[in-house]
Amino acid sequence: MVMAARRSYLSVSAPNSSTANANLLSIRGNYAGLVLILVGVLYNAILAIFVARGMQLGYSSVAAVEVLITFSCLALALSTGVSSRDIMPISLLWLIFALALIASISFDKIYIGSIRNFALIAVFAMLGQRMDIRFIRKAFFIASAMTLAVLVWEIASVESYASFFSPARYYELTRGTAVSEFDDSGLSVGTIVFEGRFSLGIFSGRRTSSIFLEQVSINSYAIVCMAFLSGMWGSLNRKEKLIQISTILLIIASNNARMGALMCLVMPIGYFLFPRLNRSLILAIPFVILGFIFSLSSYLQNAVGDDLTGRLGVTYRLLNRFNVVDLFAGNPLFVEKTFDSGYAFIIASIGLFGGLAYLLFLVYYPRYENKEQARASWSIAVYILAWLTVGGTATFSIKTAALLWSFIGCLSRSTEESRINERDRLIEHSLVRRRRPPLTS
Repeated sequence: MVMAARRSYLSVSAPNSSTANANLLSIRGNYAGLVLILVGVLYNAILAIFVARGMQLGYSSVAAVEVLITFSCLALALSTGVSSRDIMPISLLWLIFALALIASISFDKIYIGSIRNFALIAVFAMLGQRMDIRFIRKAFFIASAMTLAVLVWEIASVESYASFFSPARYYELTRGTAVSEFDDSGLSVGTIVFEGRFSLGIFSGRRTSSIFLEQVSINSYAIVCMAFLSGMWGSLNRKEKLIQISTILLIIASNNARMGALMCLVMPIGYFLFPRLNRSLILAIPFVILGFIFSLSSYLQNAVGDDLTGRLGVTYRLLNRFNVVDLFAGNPLFVEKTFDSGYAFIIASIGLFGGLAYLLFLVYYPRYENKEQARASWSIAVYILAWLTVGGTATFSIKTAALLWSFIGCLSRSTEESRINERDRLIEHSLVRRRRPPLTS
């Protein structure tokens, strides 16, 4: 009777459970997803170690590794089937592919950079929505622990750090970044501190990079960690909170990160404010930013320099150079000139239609069913839309996108689905513990 009752219970709950769990990864699948996310964060540092020891690598080697990671994530995600939640990331990627094809034909230049950028968003979002949030937490904990450890090493002994990773040599071989003849530190050229550059006045040395090897991605990583803390604060244990806060603060202090310092002020306010706001308000943010820039046109048209005013001036001048065709279809020939202006970069690479599609995805792909989802999703949107005022490519870097979009994908499962998953996990764990060992003769 007991067995019959147990079978009855499982048979009644199975249809609902299978519907909810049809696209979730097994424990092994979650570990595979965890490894892929961490490899996305760390692979540049790993390749740099090989370069520092004499291996000759080029851009094709880096591209091959990134393609392998991307397709591995896609294969792992699709191994569980396709669900309705996949429609938005797949549709976004299809649209970007179509726009890239049209632009390539129109300008007689093959441009696949936008496909790569949005493929990272799509595949990591699809992977994340199939993963257990505990594994996403593990990914953030491991990535931040490694970032913090290497960051302390870099601050304590920048010479040994530079010798071990050889960032300048790595980026010269794989990105074509020229090494200054006046700088023999071995560090990325962007880490140089010059007069007039923003500084918190805490560290006077080179801008730090840690496992990211250059000064931009580590700043971006700190903000991604802030968004993670905003969404998961109530679920994290003391050790997780400590490692994230320590990593964020040391990055901002040693990197002299302007955007990171700004977000340190915005995110705590947003923690209380974001759950009260309608997500559709996010749609207005880029138009308010661009309207503000053009309202200051007389002041910004001649503004130069590596500060906020200079970057806004760059954005104003670049956007003024687009003609009607460029605005709607993009212009692959213009992309390389827009790396210091995210909004110009978006227009040049995917045009207005692609930019609007990205904005809609940013607003309506994440869920807002509870405060945690609202905080995380608003934080991500504010980070990306604010960053686009000063830079084009950092938010698309796999070093941060792997964690960012897998987190948003995972957190974007419905509250009811997550509750059912947790119930079934506890039931399965209980049944395994009750299972009797087989009889032996």
